Amino acid sequence: MYSLLSTRQWLVWLWLILTSASLIDRPLFPIDETRYVGVAWEMWSRNDFLVPYLNGEPYSHKPPLLFWLMQMTWVLFGVNEWSARLVAPLFSLASVFLLRSLAGALWPERSNLAGSAPFIMLGFAFWMIYGTLTMFDVLLVFFVLLALRSLWHNANKRPSAGRWVLFGLAIGGGILSKGPVVLLHTLPPALLAPWWVGRDTRTINWLHWYLGILLGISVGALLALSWAVPAGSAGGEIYREAILFGQTSGRLIKSFAHRHAWWWYLAFSPALLFPWCFWPPLWRNLNTLSFRDHGIRFCLSWLLPVFIALSLVSGKQLHYLLPLVPVVALLISRVADNAGFDEWRGSQQVFVVAIALVAVVLIALPIVNDYFSWKKQWADYSTVWGMLLLLAAIGLWFCRIDSIAESAFYLNVGTLVTIVILSLSVLDIRSERFDVREAAQQTSDLFKQNSEVAYLGTYHGQYNFYGRLEAGLISTIDPMHWAKMHPDGYLVITFKTKQALPDSLFIYHHPFRGRIMAIVSNKMLTEFPHREWER
Repeated sequence: MYSLLSTRQWLVWLWLILTSASLIDRPLFPIDETRYVGVAWEMWSRNDFLVPYLNGEPYSHKPPLLFWLMQMTWVLFGVNEWSARLVAPLFSLASVFLLRSLAGALWPERSNLAGSAPFIMLGFAFWMIYGTLTMFDVLLVFFVLLALRSLWHNANKRPSAGRWVLFGLAIGGGILSKGPVVLLHTLPPALLAPWWVGRDTRTINWLHWYLGILLGISVGALLALSWAVPAGSAGGEIYREAILFGQTSGRLIKSFAHRHAWWWYLAFSPALLFPWCFWPPLWRNLNTLSFRDHGIRFCLSWLLPVFIALSLVSGKQLHYLLPLVPVVALLISRVADNAGFDEWRGSQQVFVVAIALVAVVLIALPIVNDYFSWKKQWADYSTVWGMLLLLAAIGLWFCRIDSIAESAFYLNVGTLVTIVILSLSVLDIRSERFDVREAAQQTSDLFKQNSEVAYLGTYHGQYNFYGRLEAGLISTIDPMHWAKMHPDGYLVITFKTKQALPDSLFIYHHPFRGRIMAIVSNKMLTEFPHREWER
């Protein structure tokens, strides 16, 4: 099968299958995806493309590039969900091709790496999942790769001001994607260049090198400030302080949220390395990793400082590690490329056993669930999904593999099939717990009736896009006070169970992320004591 298409064609087809499955199979996930598309929608409805807004207030938590790109798709195709959700996956595909170019530049004498590294990067289950989400990190990955590719070429070819400007533009794009964190990913390898350069360091004028880095940072800063200065002026003093100083310094000094111990990322490493943790050529050749290889030095000067820094910062989320996926893919590809010809035969079989075990669990799940009466929703689960995955595993077992690129390709295919089947099977019975489309439409209908609607707790804009709400919902922490002040209004509320409450109380309700989401009229709300609502 691998020989039917070129590497580039296979990469596009695999990406297309993964992206199509995501767009078709699931809605926007609350709270992050619905919030970000909601911000883009609010900017669009206000006709304000300078300052991002959420619920009528300037939104300072993220820069505007993703929002601008979503609105650009709406200019071309009209306001819709699919084109907005396509922005991040397109950057994912572009990043894979940038990695292919970088692998060829790092190891020009090893032509196999340009063919295997992109399959390895696209084949990470971690990348497949997050690469289809409407978030900022994949955009950041693209600009980090662009910056480091320019950096490598400046060190190993004749340095030029044009490449330093490109380095700076990539930094600027990264700042507009996710803020100054792009410097964390690009400055360590730039500053450590004397360690990894591919020729005698005396042939490089290091004063010019570090002046080039300064030039790149200046270009990036100017690009970012060309938005931040007018946006800060338009958004007011609080917004200006937040976008220029608040977000990054707050996360570095004392994290707003997501606080974890320094070893938290290490604990997730085995899962994050799937499926390459089941790739024998990698583990058999780890001892061949050599610091004399300047490409490996370049990768380590990129990977280690960033991973250590992210581990030491208290605020941690798995997707913060996405910009490190390309460098891990490069290192895996380089180490595995030392495998002998005979090692590629059957190199997929350990992985096949792993996904076959997953298939057996999927087949047995409804049977075991019926016997032990675990969860009612699992009774609706179809064993067909597990059988399809088992058939895919059997097919992969008998594939003939003769090279690193073929092996990487087949593990990529196996991971893709596994992710798609798990997504289709699990979301088939649980999608309503993450789908806010109907709730957003119900809320929109109330607004069209000129009703006052509030949200109990912090409202993250999860109904704004689907309901085409122009200013979001009012947030309240006191439902009874809200009900008394607005007797003809409504309250959106989430709570643990509605068993003690009559159905007549609710205008609308549905399961939501392990709880119940409901819309309640204030008239009905006042008939029940506050203690009935378990937030």
